[in-house]
Amino acid sequence: MKRSLSDCRALVTGASGFVGAWLTHHLIEQGAEVTSVLSEFNPRSQFAKLGLDKEIRCYYGSIADYNLIERAITDGKINTIFHLAAVSLQDLAYQIPWQTFETNVKGTYNLMEVCRVHQDQISKIIVASSDKVYGDSPDLPYDEGMPIQGRNPYDASKSCSDLISQSYRHSFNLPIVIGRFGNIFGGGDLNFRRLIPGTIQRLYANLPPIIRIPSNGIYMRDFLYIQDLMAAYMAMYHYVNDEANGTVFNFGTGKLWDIKKVTEIIQRVMNLEHIEPLYEHQKNSEILHQHLSPEKAKSILNWSADTSLEEGIRKTVEWYHNYWNSDSKNAALGLITHE
Repeated sequence: MKRSLSDCRALVTGASGFVGAWLTHHLIEQGAEVTSVLSEFNPRSQFAKLGLDKEIRCYYGSIADYNLIERAITDGKINTIFHLAAVSLQDLAYQIPWQTFETNVKGTYNLMEVCRVHQDQISKIIVASSDKVYGDSPDLPYDEGMPIQGRNPYDASKSCSDLISQSYRHSFNLPIVIGRFGNIFGGGDLNFRRLIPGTIQRLYANLPPIIRIPSNGIYMRDFLYIQDLMAAYMAMYHYVNDEANGTVFNFGTGKLWDIKKVTEIIQRVMNLEHIEPLYEHQKNSEILHQHLSPEKAKSILNWSADTSLEEGIRKTVEWYHNYWNSDSKNAALGLITHE
């Protein structure tokens, strides 16, 4: 039987990242032919673990390199773009704002410009955006009609990327759909500065989890499990075409979680509730409360998140347990030898 994506020749930017690896694997399983532009290769990543580098065409270099992007698109006869490449950590964006803008802004407008030049070849462009584009709006949950107003380096860079994508849709009629996501979690995320993988890593080493505390309250977030995100990407893929594009969708669970409660759930799942967390006061505070309304995606795409936070955390903890016990090099990633 013909698989559902057998006509898809996709460029996935950021394929070696946490979400990109899951998406690349999913596309291949559905019969798509995949190409990617990669900044580096991590032999212990989910991308390497799944052997994806052997199953796709890889171009190594910067997403901000126009000629490299153009070569990848023309060589692979690409007809579909999944744009995920980004500097995605808030603290890193404060440390190297120039690189954040180089990747998130220049990378986006270079990609869109290549797509404009080769517009006759491109039928679908799916862009990964963020709840951070709404800035510090007091109105919750965020809906797609609210203004874009990111302020700090990461938020502003994602706001720019989002607006650039919208501009190319409205100015040049590129077949673009934009997905705005909250906090994604699941197995394969090796960025241990993030709440869920970082907490699991510390508890695995019998160390207290760290809860970051801003000066003016407590962080509250919406958490979306990786498999529900894959369903969101496929819903956008099947939606966008020449007649129905340019649309923006929020994807979230519709639930807001106190990060202390999330930490408690992880501890309960790991049977380590007796370990008292450490509280770390932050110098550069992020937005306190962020919460996406998924109603538009539910109504138009018939999409909704099926995985509860606790179920997703159980699956995620199991992934890390298997990963850290698969060989000694991977196990080393689960150990913290000093504070």
